[in-house]
Amino acid sequence: MKNTLMTTALGILALGLTATGAQAGWTHGGDGHRQAHQQTRAYSQQIDARQAQQMERIQSGMHGRHLSRTEFRELMGEQHRIRAMEQRFRADGMIDAREFKRLNHALDLASHNIKAEKHDRQARYAHGHPSRFN
Repeated sequence: MKNTLMTTALGILALGLTATGAQAGWTHGGDGHRQAHQQTRAYSQQIDARQAQQMERIQSGMHGRHLSRTEFRELMGEQHRIRAMEQRFRADGMIDAREFKRLNHALDLASHNIKAEKHDRQARYAHGHPSRFN
């Protein structure tokens, strides 16, 4: 009698947890997991697009002689640190909203630094002649 009662109680408990999990999207491979994967992909695409755009801005600043070699190295180092942060966040297979916010903030700061360095009136020497602003 005790075994039957215990088995029935455990069966009802298991059924209740399964139904609750299905309602909350806890099932493995369910909609919750798929949505998180899609959100991670969207975050990654936005981050990659911004980094590509920033790399183009840095390269154009170097080729247009708006950046000194030191400024170029500093800005590239900042881009590498952001890429490393992104790799750490992706290590678990997902980028959540908090991690995306941190990456987005780092990219905002990097964008500001690129603009500041490109327009600070320091330039590379052109053909061995110093710039009049250095």
